Amino acid sequence: MATIKEIVYDIKNLIRGGQQSDDEMISDRQIEFQVNSLRAQFIRQDINKRRSVSDNIKQMIHCLDVHQVNGSTCGLDSKLVIMRSKEQIPNAIETSHNDLITSIGPTGILSTNFHVIPYNRAPWVGTNKYTKLMTFAFMLDNFIYVTGPDSELLEKVKLEGVFQNPREISNFTNSDGEMSYDPENHDYPLSTSMLDLIKQSMLATNMQSFVQTLTDSSNNSKSDFEPNAQK
Repeated sequence: MATIKEIVYDIKNLIRGGQQSDDEMISDRQIEFQVNSLRAQFIRQDINKRRSVSDNIKQMIHCLDVHQVNGSTCGLDSKLVIMRSKEQIPNAIETSHNDLITSIGPTGILSTNFHVIPYNRAPWVGTNKYTKLMTFAFMLDNFIYVTGPDSELLEKVKLEGVFQNPREISNFTNSDGEMSYDPENHDYPLSTSMLDLIKQSMLATNMQSFVQTLTDSSNNSKSDFEPNAQK
């Protein structure tokens, strides 16, 4: 694949017929916003059709700090031992079934992931002989909650998901202090086939207003804007 910077550059080249200028009126962030929006739309369509979640679109927050809170913090029994992430996580892409948080678990590579459940099932976790030894995780108000045997010993958890804006998880780091996602150097989380769909949609619909804007292709000190037409 490619970084988001390379994708944006490619799309600008397509829009401008291979002619770009230092005085370009279309900002990189405008194009990146459109790419993120269409990516979320196409992923949502695929998941709603019961297609599997490709590894190409997933991202990992490797070390999410957690601390113990009172169960009443999330509307549960105050005696319940429960851990909550210290920070809210970025918005995951929403589907008709759930938010695309694909796994939550301990930070160890070989550790078994927690059972991820919707919040409305949280009041009944651990209430019978089949679930009392299980560790559960759920999300509420963009906080991650974990409850189960020995959950109070947790200091960090890892989380995998498909986020609306991939750039937002760059605020989180792994155990080595490196960014979970470096937009400048890491591949943008997208499959090649979906990138082709995004380009087609942007050129046909989303970017038409940009295609029709003027371009300063002279690269001099003046603003010599010209119609965006093939020469």
